[in-house]
Amino acid sequence: MLLSLTKKMSNTVNSQYTLFSVLVIVLFQISTVFASETFQSVSLSQLGDFEVTFSNVKEVDSIKGQSLFGEVSYKPGENYSVILPFDAQRISYRIENGSFVNKGDTIATVEGYDVHHFIDGFKSTRQILKASEEHYQTNKPYFQNKTIQSSQWLEITKDYFEAKLNFEHIQHQMSFLHIDENEKITLISPKIGVVKVANLAHSKLTGELAFEIIAKDSIKVKVTTPLFYASNLSHLFVTPECNLHIDSLEKIADKFHQILWASPKSTDCNLTLGQMVKVIPIQKMTGYKTSKSAVFEFENKNYIAIKSGDVASLITIELIGANNDEYYFTANTDLKNKQVLSSSTSILQGRLLGLGAE
Repeated sequence: MLLSLTKKMSNTVNSQYTLFSVLVIVLFQISTVFASETFQSVSLSQLGDFEVTFSNVKEVDSIKGQSLFGEVSYKPGENYSVILPFDAQRISYRIENGSFVNKGDTIATVEGYDVHHFIDGFKSTRQILKASEEHYQTNKPYFQNKTIQSSQWLEITKDYFEAKLNFEHIQHQMSFLHIDENEKITLISPKIGVVKVANLAHSKLTGELAFEIIAKDSIKVKVTTPLFYASNLSHLFVTPECNLHIDSLEKIADKFHQILWASPKSTDCNLTLGQMVKVIPIQKMTGYKTSKSAVFEFENKNYIAIKSGDVASLITIELIGANNDEYYFTANTDLKNKQVLSSSTSILQGRLLGLGAE
């Protein structure tokens, strides 16, 4: 019986303690709500004799991100490659690597036994094609009149088209060459653009790369950017005279980064192939900016004080970023053409915390 009485007393005490705890929590929440409602606005007179200055809130549509580095390059496959059609003992380049060239400009002179053999081979394939074509045209009426066997005509046709393909192949290679009256042979540019010379210091063999031509509009800046930048970029800032337009964003991420390609908006960028450039991502946003001195913290939230007659109305804001002496932020209130308290905010903050009050 004593044990039962003890349990009843214990349950009663626990119930009273629980009820007390709930009341404390409710009173605390009511106090917090009341405090929030109380501090929606503050009379400017409460700031006493301290300096009170206001500045305009500025609307913004972009924000600068942290600097990144990009490489002046070109997308894979956009280079036009010129391959050596013969072995060369010597190649003397007549232009500087990275020079801008027009179609037909001399890139290099070439020397070697195989160079002249290649020219002789070109002449031979031309003569073979001429003879094969004549033989083909001569026997074509006989095939149509069925006075020649099909097997013979098939062999004639096969020889003709093989000779034609061989000649067209070597003729394409000859389009990269120029032979003057002294039989001096030079490599020429088949396109207009920037020339990129291959490193042929130790090998100059058939099938190896002689040089590449990159069209000017193919030269872009390759930037590896964090994923959170990539989704909301406006453009890239290089200098006041040079901004880069976002051309494309690769759809495959490398863990936390993506590769984007950007091109100059003007000719004032003066970018050089292979150059590393410092770029500042400019992100799109709809919000405002104000001086850092205008922002203060109260009850774990960021606020600004907007002038409304003789009072300062407190507005909750969400900080987006910072740049030099300014904060970028968003707010649920339209702050267009509003004035924000930009001095003595620490005094205002102290008043809200109850410091210095009589």
